[in-house]
Amino acid sequence: MPVLPPWVSDPAGPAAREIVPLYWIMFAAAVIVLAIVDGGLIWAGMRYRERPGVPAKQFHGHNLLELLWTVIPTIMVVSFSILSFQRLLVLNDVDTGADMTIKVVGRQWSFSFEYPKEYKGVSFLTSKVKLEMTSQDVIHSFWIPNLGGKKDLVPGRTTFLALQADRVGEFKGQCFEFCGDGHADMLLRVVVHPTSEYATWAKTAIEDYNRRNSEETKAGRELFKTLACAGCHTITGLTGGKVGPPLTNIASKKDIAGVLSPVNEENLRKWISNPPGVKPGTQMPNLNLDQDTISKIVQFLLTQK
Repeated sequence: MPVLPPWVSDPAGPAAREIVPLYWIMFAAAVIVLAIVDGGLIWAGMRYRERPGVPAKQFHGHNLLELLWTVIPTIMVVSFSILSFQRLLVLNDVDTGADMTIKVVGRQWSFSFEYPKEYKGVSFLTSKVKLEMTSQDVIHSFWIPNLGGKKDLVPGRTTFLALQADRVGEFKGQCFEFCGDGHADMLLRVVVHPTSEYATWAKTAIEDYNRRNSEETKAGRELFKTLACAGCHTITGLTGGKVGPPLTNIASKKDIAGVLSPVNEENLRKWISNPPGVKPGTQMPNLNLDQDTISKIVQFLLTQK
């Protein structure tokens, strides 16, 4: 994935575009205030400093200056508050045009997402996804910078955020509220699909979910641990064999042993049934497993993405 430029120069949705102008206004105001305050301090320090034969001068009170540094900051704060409130009205309108509601639960240290069982087809140019969010433990904060808007996930409360993108792509984010030791690893990734690909992705996601939770996959996981597979191959958190290649992400690889592509049920079954027959000279032997055992192991390996 290419590295995205800073979100303020690359807003990818209407919410981000609402925030960017206000960001630059406040940034410019902050620079001006910094220049005036620091410039004044430096100038006064140099102009009125104590020098040999010149005592430091003391000043007490200046009505015009005190009036200015009271009135001007007040005007700035009120103006920024009004501008921010106007943006919040837009950002908090999460229902208008929302095609789907996804439930989000934050926990130390990950987010879980529950999609609706039934959904409408969506268009990547106009669709809006509504997030219904809460936390299981401490306060978390959901933020995808390029898509704009940031919202806290609070235990015992439900908060809402809308995501809408102008273009397809992958956008990264993270929890923006310090929530414990694993906070830095509480990352997010939003993938925006074109309309023509979304239905395929949704179908695959449902199949993957059903596969991960099937009895056949659970049985395959146990078989992988107890058979010779565990002695040769590594799957993070499950086995630690070092003779054969690691299989932690086998279902996301381009091929099997460099000879079978793609990595799918048919090719995994073919490989496990008779590795030497597929690739003469391979170190993986034919374990003469029955088809039921092979099927269960295959279903388990297809979950390793």
